[in-house]
Amino acid sequence: MLKYITYLFGTILATFGFILFSLYISLFLFSPIIENIFAIDMNISSALLIISVSFTITGIFLGFYSISKDNWEYANIWIFVSIILSITSFIFQLYKLASLGPTWIGIEFFGTTGNKIEAMYIDMLLFIVNLCVLVITSTIGYNIKRGKK
Repeated sequence: MLKYITYLFGTILATFGFILFSLYISLFLFSPIIENIFAIDMNISSALLIISVSFTITGIFLGFYSISKDNWEYANIWIFVSIILSITSFIFQLYKLASLGPTWIGIEFFGTTGNKIEAMYIDMLLFIVNLCVLVITSTIGYNIKRGKK
């Protein structure tokens, strides 16, 4: 049963990461149009790219783990790589929160005009998702190390 829940969580996480990645790519491609329409300057940063790629790869590796854990004796590698990626993403987001504040996504993309309450809500949602991913992957890894497959 845990195998199916892990697969479902990995699929949802990979989909969420791919949606974030698509959002980043669309902002990257359409930034000149957005700049002309709204008369603002956009900065394309790599922060959202790193987090979205981390979510996508973590979700894919969680799916790989749940599929291969019965057939391959080294399937735990997928979980431990997922843990490393989720820790990296969480530390990166903590760094951005500490350096730019709770509206770091708005500031990264739109400069001082992005310092709005809406950006803080988006950052809070992303932080909660990132924390949940870290806790879930760490819990799965802890249960594997204790022998509770």
